[in-house]
Amino acid sequence: MTLQQLMGMVQGLQDAMAASKVEQERMQADLAASQARNDELHRANEELRRGWRNRDEPEAASPPREFTTPF
Repeated sequence: MTLQQLMGMVQGLQDAMAASKVEQERMQADLAASQARNDELHRANEELRRGWRNRDEPEAASPPREFTTPF
């Protein structure tokens, strides 16, 4: 191999590393956005669950009404 060929290979590897770094940064940004969306959906899910739990709980019993009966 000549020095010229080695320099070409080194330049190719440097270019590939730069492109890989850009792609990695994009993927990190996508991951952060996905995690933020996941957290948002998790909070909404918990709010819905709390609402269903409250709905399923029996309502407080009201005291019985007193009626006058002829019996």
